[in-house]
Amino acid sequence: MKFIILLILLYILYLLVKRFLADYFGLSGPRSGRSRTKKPPITDELVKDPICGTYVPKLEAITYGYKGKLYYFCCKECLEEFRKEIKEGKR
Repeated sequence: MKFIILLILLYILYLLVKRFLADYFGLSGPRSGRSRTKKPPITDELVKDPICGTYVPKLEAITYGYKGKLYYFCCKECLEEFRKEIKEGKR
């Protein structure tokens, strides 16, 4: 009975060491549920168009500065509508 318990404890120790070494050296394989390559970090944030409410990646948005604030637009039409509202005094 003691021999079986010792074998179980040794097997658990083996699994822990194996997992630690795999994580430490980046050797986790497909069976571990983790991929070998890291996902690239998200570098672009979404901004909301004040006219139509569409979310646009910040790097792709059309920008317009007004009264010290930077506004982001999804297209030229929304930018023109914003400028029109400024002229009419709505903004």
